[in-house]
Amino acid sequence: MKKLIGLIVITVLLTVAGSAEAQFKWKLQSGVPAGDPHMELLGNLASNIDKMSGGRLKIEVLPGGAIVKAFEVLDATNKGVVDAGQQWTHYSTGKHPAAGLFSAPLGGSGSGLDQMNHLAWYLRGGGRDLYLEFYQKILKMDVMAFLYAPDGPEAFGWFRKPIGSLAEFVKQRMRISSGMPSDVLRDMGGLPMSLPGAELMEAAQRGLIDGVEWINPTTDLKLGLYDIFKYYSIQGLHQAIDISDVVINGKKWRELPPDLQAIVETAMKTSIFEAILYFVEQNAKSLQVLTKEKGVKLFDAPPDYAPAFIASAKKVLAKFEQKEPFFKKVLDSQRAFAKTVVPYTKETAKLTTLISGAAEK
Repeated sequence: MKKLIGLIVITVLLTVAGSAEAQFKWKLQSGVPAGDPHMELLGNLASNIDKMSGGRLKIEVLPGGAIVKAFEVLDATNKGVVDAGQQWTHYSTGKHPAAGLFSAPLGGSGSGLDQMNHLAWYLRGGGRDLYLEFYQKILKMDVMAFLYAPDGPEAFGWFRKPIGSLAEFVKQRMRISSGMPSDVLRDMGGLPMSLPGAELMEAAQRGLIDGVEWINPTTDLKLGLYDIFKYYSIQGLHQAIDISDVVINGKKWRELPPDLQAIVETAMKTSIFEAILYFVEQNAKSLQVLTKEKGVKLFDAPPDYAPAFIASAKKVLAKFEQKEPFFKKVLDSQRAFAKTVVPYTKETAKLTTLISGAAEK
C-alpha cells in the first residue's frame, strides 16, 4: 500500500511539474515588412513574454505577407489562420468607421487630444472597454486586442518636389492611410491611394503614386523612401495620433491560464512605454540621417493645408457621428475626457516651448 501511495504521489508531482513546463507556441504575423521598426518592437514584446512566463509562452514573429496579406491580418486571426497579428485598428474602417477613432483619430478626433492624452483615455478614461466592444461586439471578431505601440505623430509626406499650396497637394496621387484620413483627403479634393507598406516602394518606383505618407522618420528611413523622394515634411494632421495594435485569436487567448493572460496584458502596457521612448530617440536620429546623409530636404506643410484639413475632418466626423451610434458613443467619450485633460496639456505645452527656446539660446 505504501508503495502504491508513493507511486501516486510521484505521479501527481510529475503531472504538476509537467503542466508548469508546458509551452504555448504562437505565430504572430505583422502587417509590416521585415526591417520595419515594428518588427523590432514585436520581437522585444515576444522576448518579454517569454522571460516573464518562464518559457511557457513563446511567440514567433513573422513579417507582413509571411502567411496572409497586411490587410488580412485581423480576419486571419479571427479564423485562427494565425494565432496573433499586428496591425492598426483603422485598417478595419471599411467594416465600421469607429475603427479610425482608436488608432488614428483625425487630429485628436477634433477634441484636442494628443497622443499621450489619447493613451490616457484608452487606459484610464474608459477607452479600452470601448476598444474591446468594437472588436468583439461591433465587428463580432473572436479576438483579444491590445494597443501596443504608439508610433505617431505621422509625417505630412514624401514628395518629388516641395508642396507650396493646397492646390498643389490635392493634385498628388497620394498614398495615405485608409479610412478617415483618406475620406478627409478626398473631401479636400485630393487623390488618396491605399497601399500597405510592402507595396509602397514598388508603386513609387513605377510612378503609380506621386506622394507617400507612411509613418515617421525612423520607419520611413528603413523603408528607403528617400531613394525616390527627396522632399519631406513631418507636419501632418491626418494621423497626429497613431497607435498600432496586436490582436490575438480568442480560442488561443482562452487557452492561457490567468497568470499567462496577466503576463501578456502587462507586457502590452510595457510595450506602449517602450515604443514611446524608442520613437522619440530613433526619430530624432533618423531625421538627422535623412537630412545630413541622404540628401533629403525638409519643408513646411503649406499654410492653407491645416485650415482645409480641419474643415474637412469636421465634416467627415459629423457624417459618421450622425449615422453610426457606436461611432458617436466613442467620440462622446473622447470629448468628455478631453474636457478634463486638454486644458492641463495646453499649460504644460507652454513649458515645453520655454524649455525648447532656452535650449536654442
